[in-house]
Amino acid sequence: MNLILSKYHLTTDLLDEFGFIGKRIIFSTRSATSIMIDEFTYQNLQESKLNQIDVKTLKTLIEKEILIPEEEDEFKYIVDVNTNFKLDENFLSLTIQPSANCQLGCHYCGQVHTKNYANDAVIEKYEERVDHLLNKGKKYDGLSITWYGGEPLTGYNAIKKASQKFISLCKSKGMGYLSDMITNGLSLKPSLFEDLVENCLVTNYQITIDGDAAYHDKRRHTKSGGPTFDIIMQNIVDVTNTKTYNDKNCNITIRVNIDKTNYNSVNSLIDIIKEKELQNKISIYFTPVVDFGGNDAGKESLKMNDFANKEIEWLLKCYEYNIPISVLPKRTYSVCMVEKEDSEVLDAFGNIYACWEFPYSPVYAKGESLIGNLFSPSETYNRNATLRNWNEVLESGKTWCKTCVHLPVCGGGCPKSWHEGTPACPPFKSNFKDKLLLDYYIKKTKSLPANE
Repeated sequence: MNLILSKYHLTTDLLDEFGFIGKRIIFSTRSATSIMIDEFTYQNLQESKLNQIDVKTLKTLIEKEILIPEEEDEFKYIVDVNTNFKLDENFLSLTIQPSANCQLGCHYCGQVHTKNYANDAVIEKYEERVDHLLNKGKKYDGLSITWYGGEPLTGYNAIKKASQKFISLCKSKGMGYLSDMITNGLSLKPSLFEDLVENCLVTNYQITIDGDAAYHDKRRHTKSGGPTFDIIMQNIVDVTNTKTYNDKNCNITIRVNIDKTNYNSVNSLIDIIKEKELQNKISIYFTPVVDFGGNDAGKESLKMNDFANKEIEWLLKCYEYNIPISVLPKRTYSVCMVEKEDSEVLDAFGNIYACWEFPYSPVYAKGESLIGNLFSPSETYNRNATLRNWNEVLESGKTWCKTCVHLPVCGGGCPKSWHEGTPACPPFKSNFKDKLLLDYYIKKTKSLPANE
């Protein structure tokens, strides 16, 4: 079998200035793994002179899918692997938005909030829909629910009632049950958190904090303009100090939405996390602000190269403070829920969507984006709702993803962004050389295998 260098690879420049004379790091996006090799080996890879590469290195390059069969159609291989992975997934994943309400008035939010919450009739329909999907044909081992909003905790009673139904349903079927939540954190007091963990089995939380108090409170204030930073941060401190948080292996991930108006406050936020001794209790990640439902929220976004350069600075600082970070992307077998026919978003009115940014949005709440409603017969559902054709779009070549070497770790990015004509390529495309070096450095200093 003839082997060639996979097109799905990335490489740093020579790393002489960093003390690795005549060496570079090569990263396979097919396997999301890397290895440091010397320039002699790299040139032989480029020129297909594999007989010049030592047997041990050759074996590693094959294992990491840096070397692949010459006759292989790589794009088709990636698509086939992704398809089989989705077919083999054994947990049904749903997103439920039990509340159309939110206390905050964030400028980049594309939702219209109302004081509507899932009532008992809607909750009954949630259970019926879940039971139907679990019995539809594919054999699942469990159910995974993401609670989202609005602000999900404004619909806490609905969460509690629905959770009990889902947990009981899974127990009756001998299935597992997992649950997480995306919340603004304003109401996440320790007593409520402990109830969520113990009675609703919600163990993982994502909370957005957009910099230090001065910047965050200008962006993520209450609808009346009130500050929220101190309340949310204190809630995180209090929750992470509970016995439940540690005993139940809970995790809070802080998301930082970044644009030109707040990027200068990120370092200050990282300092605050360390000062409050949260560094070993939470994780953090950084993301650019993008348009939400056609609201032009991304107009103040940093240019990709500028964001990418700043991200390296923030990641390095987090590493120095022992704040958990993820440096390199993982292999992406499914870009998001729109690819999975059974994965749905259910809102407080019983509406069904393929994307969690559709409910409560003036642009997407109705029309072709709506799959149907839980109170309507299933035969009336729109099987071709907006974004459900993402796989066809990807394979058709209508986007540049088909020819992009980042596809295996990116998956094409956000399908909704492509639909809106604003492709959201990841910053990794601009800073992968720095990230590969940072990842190598972290693993080396932690005495982990640097080629894993």
